[in-house]
Amino acid sequence: MTFQPGQSLVHRLHPVVKLAWLLWVTVAVFVFDSAALPLLALGGAVGLLWLAGVAPWRIPGVRLWLTLGFLILAIQVAVARDGDTVLGPVTTTGLLAGLRAVGRLLAVLLMSVLFVTTTEPFALACALMKIGLPYRWGFALVTALRLAPVFRLEAHHVYRAQLVRGVAYDVAGPRRWWLILHRLCLPLLVSALRTAHSLSLSMEGRAFGLHPRRTYLREVSAGPLDVVAGALLAASLLAAVWYGLTTV
Repeated sequence: MTFQPGQSLVHRLHPVVKLAWLLWVTVAVFVFDSAALPLLALGGAVGLLWLAGVAPWRIPGVRLWLTLGFLILAIQVAVARDGDTVLGPVTTTGLLAGLRAVGRLLAVLLMSVLFVTTTEPFALACALMKIGLPYRWGFALVTALRLAPVFRLEAHHVYRAQLVRGVAYDVAGPRRWWLILHRLCLPLLVSALRTAHSLSLSMEGRAFGLHPRRTYLREVSAGPLDVVAGALLAASLLAAVWYGLTTV
């Protein structure tokens, strides 16, 4: 998944606010022993993806995630025997444990997809640098995020070119993985090293890193929507702390 431009409510949020919400939801669904919270986070992620113009069924790997979630649910239902019987061997304990595990997995995955597809890498790096991240690290972050799709496209081109030249990628067993490591990864490694070398020479010629601070072509600032989202985040944190103290 890569950034998809848009003007939705989620797109307009400050990158740091979205990152804070992603971290908080990821921690909350695992800290609290509740099946309702992960499912609520999953429903919220699906709704926000729709709002951002991203169809959930078009997300790469969604079939694999659903299959994995179904297997986790089936294992939990088959193993857990405590609680009241719901249907046949299915008990309430196994069903709740399975729904909790599946909800955690899919909620974290879909929230991560939502963050990636609605957050521009340059805006994220600028926002992090504004709150204290060294600009050298920010440049490394932007470079990594921008070059990942390039290397993926390069890998596709190398794979197709080698198929035309007779590399037997369709063989079964361990030999196929050896061919991928030997034939495919080596050209990509050489290309990555060449790109990194050219980039380092270019930045050295521009005296990158000479000054302790840098200027920005585009400013990333917070607005009223970010204040509301931040206030909701703070309120949810306080509610979680209050709930933890009252249940101890």
